[in-house]
Amino acid sequence: MKILQFITIIAIALQIVVKNSYCYAANNAINSSFVQSDEKNTFEFIEAENIKSLRLYKLGWELSSPIIELNSKDKILLSFDDIGENTDTYSYSITHCNSNWEDSKLYFSDFQSGFEVNEIKDYSYSTSTVFNYMHCRLEIPNEDITLKISGNYVIRVFSRYNPDKIILQKRFAVFEPLADVKTIVRKPSAGDKMISGQKVEVKVNYGNIPISNPLGETKLVVCQNYPFQNCQSATRPSIIRQTELEYSNPDVFIFESGNEFRLFDIRNIRFPAQGVKNVDFYAGKFQVLLQPAESKSSLKYSYYSDMNGRYVMAKENSQQSHLEADYAWVYFSLISKMPVDKGWNVYLYGELTNWQLSTSNIMTYSHESKSYEITKLLKQGAYSFSYILANEKTGEVDISYFEGSHFDTENSYTAFFYYKPLGAKYERIIGFGGASSIQ
Repeated sequence: MKILQFITIIAIALQIVVKNSYCYAANNAINSSFVQSDEKNTFEFIEAENIKSLRLYKLGWELSSPIIELNSKDKILLSFDDIGENTDTYSYSITHCNSNWEDSKLYFSDFQSGFEVNEIKDYSYSTSTVFNYMHCRLEIPNEDITLKISGNYVIRVFSRYNPDKIILQKRFAVFEPLADVKTIVRKPSAGDKMISGQKVEVKVNYGNIPISNPLGETKLVVCQNYPFQNCQSATRPSIIRQTELEYSNPDVFIFESGNEFRLFDIRNIRFPAQGVKNVDFYAGKFQVLLQPAESKSSLKYSYYSDMNGRYVMAKENSQQSHLEADYAWVYFSLISKMPVDKGWNVYLYGELTNWQLSTSNIMTYSHESKSYEITKLLKQGAYSFSYILANEKTGEVDISYFEGSHFDTENSYTAFFYYKPLGAKYERIIGFGGASSIQ
């Protein structure tokens, strides 16, 4: 009976997977909540209030990007907390995508060995915490699946008993170390971003790979900080040599530099630490009031080490932070004498909001305190974040309005080199490289 029930669940889940012909189209409902018109903003989402602290990175280092080498010992680690009173059991599926994050429309057996739908079997319950939760972990590849080809991938998680509703969706990449990708960050030579921008130049040496038509068979994508957000692409190199492609045109891969991300530390929620004004325990929950923030747009640039929008989950003096770290209500406030112009919204932005400009991350203006405010339920750790502006109609984003923008800002850049020869069914990532703006 149990086997028959399990087969039925898998069959239903497979129908859902087949229906999603685009890697970003898991949940139609989520599309309306994003401000930017760019469809890529719907690629990653959390569609459940009880899911918190969603992470996806290369196993071994929390601040690493979710990028692994094909046929290596590398693993991707997906983790999240279920803080609901009635915790669920979860399953997942993986889809291969092209460089535009559209479904590659491959057969399952073309890119993956094992089962198409699998359970998340590794879960544990929090210990000695005020806020009880179930912590889920998933390593990829694992005994149930092996990835057979390189490229872009999307992982979808859904309730085992309700597979027609996608709970969350995240992206990762698998590359083959066949081409040498070298990147360097320079100051733009002209244009309106000479002072506030950074230009990325890339050289790709593809050695013995039989690329007969670089203009039609290759594509280069460069992303700032988080590898799948704020990306630019180019299909036409500026210089083509025997086995080398150079991307150095003065008008390509120019990014707004922004500023160093803001920081706060709640690894210990018994007393205020960096960025924290007050810590209290009220109504049975920890309450953390951050120091009121001010605009940095008119300030001179000042370097300090940040995490480029990422965060690290950690409880001070704990060896099992993933189970012993507690949750706290964190109150953010951004001082602003006047609200921004109508049609524009202020967002809390970074990995702590899943990098999304969604309605749940819009800050509310208080005329009484003359500030923008928002409250988030966050797990203990060290966080970096920023405040950005976006137009709700046009999707235009202004990262410098409250933060400022300086060429000197430290940013990390990731470059992906895609290859699809004539007649091939999918795009491979045959080269991967990265660089910091501070060499």
